[in-house]
Amino acid sequence: MAIFVISVLGVSDTGSAAKETWVKEKPEATSFRLKDLTAVITVKIKNNDNNVQYFKIGHVYQGSLSENSTIRWLIQWTDPAALKMVKSRSSELGGDYGWKIKPGETKTVSFGLQATGDMGEIPSYIVNVESDDSNYWPLINEPGLMASWFMPNEIEVLNPSLDLKYWKGTFGFTLINLDEESVSGIVRAPIAPANSRLIYSSPKAFVDDDLFVSTQVAAWDVTMEPETSQRFIYTYEWPARVSGNGSRGSGYYPPGTLYGTETSASSTSGAKTGAPYGPLVIGVLVTAAAVAYTRIIR
Repeated sequence: MAIFVISVLGVSDTGSAAKETWVKEKPEATSFRLKDLTAVITVKIKNNDNNVQYFKIGHVYQGSLSENSTIRWLIQWTDPAALKMVKSRSSELGGDYGWKIKPGETKTVSFGLQATGDMGEIPSYIVNVESDDSNYWPLINEPGLMASWFMPNEIEVLNPSLDLKYWKGTFGFTLINLDEESVSGIVRAPIAPANSRLIYSSPKAFVDDDLFVSTQVAAWDVTMEPETSQRFIYTYEWPARVSGNGSRGSGYYPPGTLYGTETSASSTSGAKTGAPYGPLVIGVLVTAAAVAYTRIIR
């Protein structure tokens, strides 16, 4: 375990160890822009502790974007009504809001977010380090616009007393072609959760599951006429172990394109449930190391 953690922390933040690097787009180099990037999230969380706990909505999404590049969110609505927290990480975005969860209680909440600022409009993408240089001639690969990703159950690392039972996210964005010519390329979901299943997209996406481990990335083959726009909607559920490619078309994905489920480590064991505590500690350390690994290399 110690060797694993050391190896994780020793990965270069340039991404060279993974042979991939994030490219922060220059506005003048990208014909497409994002507009009205939104997220509607529903979560079901259980408090396994004997004490009251709180959890709240995050205003800033780093995901696998370039260093110091974040998507900043404004809270549009909550259900049930959220409480204002005693401490705010993002007071400039309206303050932090969240929910109280009593000992042993399972709470389901939903909330809507609207992206604000440049990173809600300018895509970033990931490419192979060797292919990023312009020393390939006369043909080079065009990877298109790539996704950023996160782990829905990171709340369990931040607070092992909170057990995420269910997560569902519906994301939407409007793609705009600012070019004076027709533009074509692959556009991937700007945000994709790991270990989750894509259950709906409009227009129908194809599934790219070769980019990141256990991540089923929604992707579209897009051709847009000059100065036109198109709205994209897609929905993921967690937990799910994903495999294979989804079908093309429009609407929901047939269950046959996905299989299996995963349960969170804290669902079945913990210091206060009578189950062995050692495996939980190891599981949390492994998950934390995995989070650190993905944060560093992506």
